[in-house]
Amino acid sequence: MTVVRVCASVASAILVGLWINIYTDQLAHYGYVTSLTSLRWGNLPLFLGIALLVAGEAAAWRWRMVQEDEFRRLYSTLQQRQRRILEGMLKIVCELVAKTLAIPCNARYFVAEKDHEGRYYIRQDRDLAVLNIRMPREFGFTRIYVDTPHIVSGRAFRDRVPLYEELPGDHTNLYEPDVARMIEPQQRWVLACPVLRLDALTNSHDARHEPHGVIVFYGTQLPDAVASGDAIQVCLGYAEQFAEQMSHVLNMLELSTELESADHGNAAGSS
Repeated sequence: MTVVRVCASVASAILVGLWINIYTDQLAHYGYVTSLTSLRWGNLPLFLGIALLVAGEAAAWRWRMVQEDEFRRLYSTLQQRQRRILEGMLKIVCELVAKTLAIPCNARYFVAEKDHEGRYYIRQDRDLAVLNIRMPREFGFTRIYVDTPHIVSGRAFRDRVPLYEELPGDHTNLYEPDVARMIEPQQRWVLACPVLRLDALTNSHDARHEPHGVIVFYGTQLPDAVASGDAIQVCLGYAEQFAEQMSHVLNMLELSTELESADHGNAAGSS
């Protein structure tokens, strides 16, 4: 497409230059307006030159639009495939945690977002979840701020570390009413791990930005007290590995978007 634009620009310059020569010759005999009107068909190179220039720019613009549409389509396909990979991985890790602790469990990813006041909250990813245990109060879950007291996933987000915590039987009494209505009373334990952001250049954890979100495993039965110590550490390792892989996937998607934005900016600048 660059070749088309260059050719159109060169042809336009030649035609306009030809018209200038013809017009200059006319000026030797007539005034400005008379010279312009007397040329008649002699003005054709000027109009053709302008038309070529406009056509070249229009073709370049259309090509950029086609490229952007193609990128969006491919990016959407990539997102969907990465999503399926994460869903499959989460199901496997949830099964590993359940087998290691010898109890059933659920798994869910909570996305972190910032409100207009700059406070971070987490909300459910309605699709990236494995729900083996029915917990009715989760159905109406909206969002919980990460600085809400007694919320394990919020503390894991703030401290940037994986955490395991067993909940007392009356744990819903610890929360404010608007929070308690979204948390199942029968829930007895939580294992949460933040999905940290990665630096685009070093691929290491980026401390300048808050995590993408939190991956949470939870259930209604406590693990066996005798074997739970080592088993919990193993499960924390599973959660870390999943969160690490998810960080890489999200980082790759963000890099793809940034590269496309940079290419689009360069193309717009060159136009």
